[in-house]
Amino acid sequence: MCLLPGGWAARVSEREVGGLPVRLPSVDVHTVGAGGGSLVRRDAGGALRVGPESAGADPGPACYGRGGGATVTDANLLLGRLPAELPGGLVLDRDAAEAALDGIDPAAVVEVVNAEMLRALRVVSVERGHDPRDFALVAYGGAGPLHACALAEELGMEAVLVPAAAGVLSALGLAAGDERRDRVVSHVRPLGEVRDPPPEGEADLRYRGQSFELAVPLGEGLAERFHRAHEERYGYADRAREIELVAVRTAEVVSGPDLELASGEPQGVSGPAVVEQDGSTLWIPPGWEGARDGPCWVVTRE
Repeated sequence: MCLLPGGWAARVSEREVGGLPVRLPSVDVHTVGAGGGSLVRRDAGGALRVGPESAGADPGPACYGRGGGATVTDANLLLGRLPAELPGGLVLDRDAAEAALDGIDPAAVVEVVNAEMLRALRVVSVERGHDPRDFALVAYGGAGPLHACALAEELGMEAVLVPAAAGVLSALGLAAGDERRDRVVSHVRPLGEVRDPPPEGEADLRYRGQSFELAVPLGEGLAERFHRAHEERYGYADRAREIELVAVRTAEVVSGPDLELASGEPQGVSGPAVVEQDGSTLWIPPGWEGARDGPCWVVTRE
């Protein structure tokens, strides 16, 4: 999950990977072990668990017919939200999916995995001072569009966007994205002592005595924009308190290749409906309607 305020992905100066701090600039992405291949099981107390263990691509979900365990994909198949055959000629085995779930309600599986994704969506939105109702939800991955409308409804969001290339959107972004080289200069001194900062880039700022900083774009009115950013993130600003400049970040960016995605024929559908795409499947539940707009499906509440 990643929030795009103003249409741009936020970046962070460090993050945790496998429980270890990595101090490198990166897109502010929050991950959770919940996907189409997430394995379904009951724990020692009988509670239903989904993920983070995954069946992977091989053997994959039970319905692939390769001896895999019960997964979210199997639950979606039994709920009628997947076609009988996937692109490439893979015929899904409903009997194998039913046997693997062994009496577990597939609707309950979807509820559990949705709850896990909802928690992650709230981390990148509500917990950071953003109202999800002000955003549209972009769904990608092979299974993401199967759950998007339910997640949007829980968060009070009105629109879901599903690119036609949703199944390979991450790879597409890697191929077409800009090449960026960051340079970081440490300061750790009062902002008022800094003379002639670069006209473009970002400043890592904090109130004196704080342990964590906020990244604010360089330019006129830097101090006031930090106060506003702090208030938006933490709910308060202290304009009488000294601001400390921790570091200045600049970057050299080489633009990625031009990319033009093919547009499909205009199409509209009302839920409940299953929309098959080349690399993903979109489930439109009752109360929602979808329209194909160029290289993207736009799904809104009726």
